[in-house]
Amino acid sequence: MFKTSLSNLFRKNKIGMNTRSLWKWIDDTFNGLDDDRIEEIGPNLACAEWLMKNGAKIRLKGCKEFVSHYDCLPHTTSIHRKQFVIEHVYAGREASISHIGFRYFKNCTNISNIEFNGCNSINNEALGQLNILKDYLTQLKINNCVNVSDQGLMSLEQLQALKYLELKNVKLLTQPELMIRHLKTKLPECDVKYYNE
Repeated sequence: MFKTSLSNLFRKNKIGMNTRSLWKWIDDTFNGLDDDRIEEIGPNLACAEWLMKNGAKIRLKGCKEFVSHYDCLPHTTSIHRKQFVIEHVYAGREASISHIGFRYFKNCTNISNIEFNGCNSINNEALGQLNILKDYLTQLKINNCVNVSDQGLMSLEQLQALKYLELKNVKLLTQPELMIRHLKTKLPECDVKYYNE
């Protein structure tokens, strides 16, 4: 029975049906929150595992280089685990992090810098959930994220700790000048930059 269902799924995929649903299910599964894992190894290490599993990179506090592989993470039993804190997150084209996993950011109080560069899984809902980091996030860059529109950018006004916001090639913006003016009003301490190349 399972074999028949699986072959039917692949047959449908060959003619283009259900492909999107299959990849969405895979992305949702890889982005799902594992509360037991957070409890076991702490929020920063669990967040790092989630980010790397989904193709993103991290830079640790006090380090210059980005880390993108599990082998670079401390052992879960290591006494140095509490010193392991994420400061910078980079999600490029290869990343598939989504809003479903953004709850991993909770209690990661050292994340001050995030870059989304061509990351198609970043959408309006994801930007809305960045409010988890509203007291810590000071720099945010959004470049070529095709699923971001005015609605998502409007939610950035919650990020009151922001000092620098860079928006590049946000194609779904209907009125860029009005949006930038709005963000500058709502985030008076933030240097807001907009580029359309």
